[in-house]
Order: sequence, then C-alpha cells, then structure tokens
Amino acid sequence: MKSTQKNESLETTRKGEIEKISSILGEIGFSLKDDQPHLSGERYLMTKDKLVLLGEHIKNNERVIIKTSKHPNGRKEIETEKNTRDLLKSLSFTKKNIMLPAELYYAEHDGFLVWITSYVPQEKVFVAHTLEEQFFLALRAFEAQEAFHAATFEHLRTIKNTFPVFDADKNVEKFEFFKKKIEENFPNKNLSSTLETATHFLKSNKPIIDRYSRYLVHQDFVPHNFRIKNSEVYMLDCSAVYFSNKYEGWARFLNYMLIHNPKLEKLLTRYILDNRGEEEYLSLRLMRVLKVAELLEYYTRSLKKTEGNLRLLTEVRIEFWHDVLKALPTNKELADNIRSDYLTKRDSLRSVEEKERQREFALA
Repeated sequence: MKSTQKNESLETTRKGEIEKISSILGEIGFSLKDDQPHLSGERYLMTKDKLVLLGEHIKNNERVIIKTSKHPNGRKEIETEKNTRDLLKSLSFTKKNIMLPAELYYAEHDGFLVWITSYVPQEKVFVAHTLEEQFFLALRAFEAQEAFHAATFEHLRTIKNTFPVFDADKNVEKFEFFKKKIEENFPNKNLSSTLETATHFLKSNKPIIDRYSRYLVHQDFVPHNFRIKNSEVYMLDCSAVYFSNKYEGWARFLNYMLIHNPKLEKLLTRYILDNRGEEEYLSLRLMRVLKVAELLEYYTRSLKKTEGNLRLLTEVRIEFWHDVLKALPTNKELADNIRSDYLTKRDSLRSVEEKERQREFALA
C-alpha cells in the first residue's frame, strides 16, 4: 500500500513537472509530442532524476530529443554528457569522427536544465538489418571509438578533466564494488562463489587489461543508445563515454546480443579471436565479466524498488546473468535452453508498456 501511494505521489509530481517543461518549451519554440515512450517502462521506474522527452520544433515540425531535469543528480548527468560531447568534437589526436545528433539548444529555465538535440530517424531497428549489415555496422562503430587512444601524457592531460580514465586497478576495484553491493543486496552462496571465481579471473589477468586500456569506450553501447541513418551509427548517450579497456564497449554490446541476437554475438566474438588473437580475445572476456557484474549489481540493487511481476522479472534476470557469469571465465558457451527459458519467463512478466517500448530497439 505504501509503495502504491509513493508511486502515485511521484506521478503527481512528475505531471506537474511535465506541465512546467511544456510551458518552458513553448517559450523557446518547441513543443512536446503526445506519445512519450520514455515516461513508462522499466528504465523510467528505475531512474527518475532525468527526463528524456520527444518533442518537435514548432517552426518546421522537425522531431527533437529533450533531456531535462531540476534535480541535482539529473542536472549533473546532463551537464556531464554535454561537456563530454563538446570535448569529443574537439579532440585532435584522431582523424576519426564520432557521429552525434546536432545540438539545438542548451540553457537553464526556472530551475530546469534543458538540452535539446535533433532526432535521428532510422528506417529500421538495428537487429532488423541483415546479419552481415549488423556485423559491419557494429565493427565500424567500435573501430571509430578505438581510434581515440590516449597513448601519450599529452593526450591524457587533454581528457583527464572531462573523461574518467580506467586502468586495470580501477576496473578491478570497480568489479569488487559491484561484488560487495551484489552480496549486500542479494545474499546467495552460489552467486558469491561465482563472483569470487570471477574476481580471481580478473586479478590474475591485470596486465592484459592494462595492455588494451586508455581507449575511448561507450560503456553502454546497445541499440537503446545509438541510431542508424544512411548506414552511419549515431551515438546518443555521451554520459556513458570514458577511457578504459577498449573491449568494455564490445563487452556490453555482446552481452546484450547474447539475448537479442546470439548469431551476431558469436560472429563478432569469433572475429576477435580469428583476427586479433588469443590475447585480445581474453581481454574481451575479462571485460564481459566486468559488465555482467555491473548488470547484476543493477538488478540486485533494483529489487527493493520493485514489486509484483517486475520484482519476479528482476529475480529471473539475476538468475540468467549469474549463469552467464559462471560460463565466461572458463570460456564455455551458454546452453541454448538457458537463453530460451529466460526469454519465455521474461516475456510472460513484462508489462504491456515495456513490450511496446522495446519494439523500437529489439526483435527479441
């Protein structure tokens, strides 16, 4: 009952915020669309400090993306993303470019920080492209990020005030933080044992992690955070960009495709092994372990925020990613039935709103 009342109170507050934001937008020549997919679903329930809204330019009806917040955490996230984007466009130590939506507006109004960028239309979702197209789109995107390699002290001095830089020690420290939080939020002997094995796997391979560090990575590079236009991949969420092991972005993407397109996951994994060798393949697996731990920390932390089917779904996700974490250090393939069973349970527990929202990103 208390949870329901709290949600109703939050929704009342949010409705007032939307009305205020709509008024602000009208003053600067923009309006909100009626359909707002980012105001529902699992992500919205978990993160409410920042609003991501669909709008349009009143003058020409062009669609735009509006990110806004009056909350300190949300404002900080927007400011960080803006600063990251600006520096990305100015870096001189690579000839490669990261494709970004055009910036249209950035200012504060009545306590709300408002950032507006162009909407990047795409004819179809990433996983609706052919397998070959997906492979080369992903490969080009990762190679563009890898071109941003902070190889010298001068490079590091340029980026250090804007981008976090993670070496092996910091990545292991990050994993140990995830491990601690997972065990606090979800005490489970089997999971703790798996996490201990993963800790040893990372610590014993720190030189490998360091060897491929100081590269630009998008730590959450999945179809939610990029769009495809004219065969170019546009990065949407610059707040997730920093310098780390170059396979951290690959790892997040491949873990996602393990669910949504296992054929692509296998194809890209095989590409690394066949074309870049055993050592870089090991680096990829190490980063996949780190990114699975990040997912487990997120879902175990989310348990206390959920109830009903969403709580059951969160528990199912913890079980699935635990199975993945068990397989990675020994380089075992995940059994097909684990994935299929997970998808069946997930789809039976997802809300109608979440299923609708996911249609923009995935087929599975």
